[in-house]
Amino acid sequence: MMRFRPTKSAIPLALLFAFALILLPSIVMAQEPGSQDQAKAEETKPAAPANPTPEEMARATDHPAGPHHPPKTGKWIGDHWTPYVPPDPESFPSGSKVHVIQSGDTLWDLAGRYLENPYLWPQLWDVNQYVTDSHWIYPGDPLLIPGPPTVITEAPPAAPPPAAVPPPVQEEPEPVEEVAQAPPPPALPPPPALIPIASVADMYCTVEIASPFKPPPLLIDEKEEGGKSILSPGDVVFLNGGQNQGVAAGQIYSVIRVEHDVMHPIESKKLLGTAVRSLGRVKVLAVQADTATAEILDACNSIVVGNYLVPFEEIPIPISSPVDFQRYGVELNEEKSGYIVGVMDDKFSFGQGDIVNIDLGAESGVEPGDIFTVFREWGGTIQFASAGSYIEGQQQRAERAKEEGKAPTYSQVILGQIVVLKTQPTTATAKVLVSVREMAVGDRVALR
Repeated sequence: MMRFRPTKSAIPLALLFAFALILLPSIVMAQEPGSQDQAKAEETKPAAPANPTPEEMARATDHPAGPHHPPKTGKWIGDHWTPYVPPDPESFPSGSKVHVIQSGDTLWDLAGRYLENPYLWPQLWDVNQYVTDSHWIYPGDPLLIPGPPTVITEAPPAAPPPAAVPPPVQEEPEPVEEVAQAPPPPALPPPPALIPIASVADMYCTVEIASPFKPPPLLIDEKEEGGKSILSPGDVVFLNGGQNQGVAAGQIYSVIRVEHDVMHPIESKKLLGTAVRSLGRVKVLAVQADTATAEILDACNSIVVGNYLVPFEEIPIPISSPVDFQRYGVELNEEKSGYIVGVMDDKFSFGQGDIVNIDLGAESGVEPGDIFTVFREWGGTIQFASAGSYIEGQQQRAERAKEEGKAPTYSQVILGQIVVLKTQPTTATAKVLVSVREMAVGDRVALR
């Protein structure tokens, strides 16, 4: 019997064929996940919008890649907080469709619900221009819903071009003497942007000087939970006034606390008024003949039984353009100058962000948003042999030196800037914007 003996060239071919059989399944298996991922991507790809215009497609997809932070300031409007100034729904045209924003709403979802296409959210944003950032809408704000979008059909075929007309024979123009043109005036720079210069807490959680102070008749008479001494938002309290005293359900009152009398730091015998601190707000739930039930809405300090109540008044947050600060070579307005006469929490020294009181008010022409420079006059060196000279402040020493005719003519020391938040007849409440040195009660202020 003859035996088959492979040749030398057949052995490599057999090995190559076996190697291909081993690799072929792995190649096929490596390609299958890619095709499945591609099919899955095709299935999850969002459907194209029905008949959106190119401008709408550009706006619907034109979002910055960075994070969007919510506005840091706002105010209480109606029954909700918002950083915007929403219009009154009653001002919308008759028959308009209005949606009140609920928690979890987005312009994308609302466009899909009302316009049947989420890619049309820019149309919803365009008719509600008080919303300055489309990424942040707030529950309670009204949204005007636009009508359905107009579908633009394809343009009809273009008309054939008109027959060519030979160009008219142009005559040689007469030479015109060139007159030198004056250069255009330089473009004016844009005005500086206006920004809020205080927060909600700065406006409603401060101390002001009331002069004269007359205790209001309405106060927190008792609390629903007898075991609590300090009240917080959500607690129910009882008031000592009802229908016979003019209290009605739904009314909102500010909670205040009387702290102490305020004497002038320089003119020590001059009484400026009484320091009154704002603590929070309550809302009347139900009224009886001579009592009422209320709920604490918010609190920025401890609220207890016996605190007074006054009708709540909304205070607009002042806005201003950024103000440059100069420490040297500043001309001070001596005609409208005064003193820092108080600081919240009665701090010995204070600086940027603190709330202070000055002895200039509405009767002196001071308005919210006014900027004052804080400065201190040179009061001489401290005489350590005298306890009184060491304890009294630098400005007090300067005032005493002026009375004795020993005041030097050195320039004032600039300490910083404050901005007026709200005014009373003879005083004002302000916030320290800039401080380059520590400030103290008794330092001087001058209108910038």
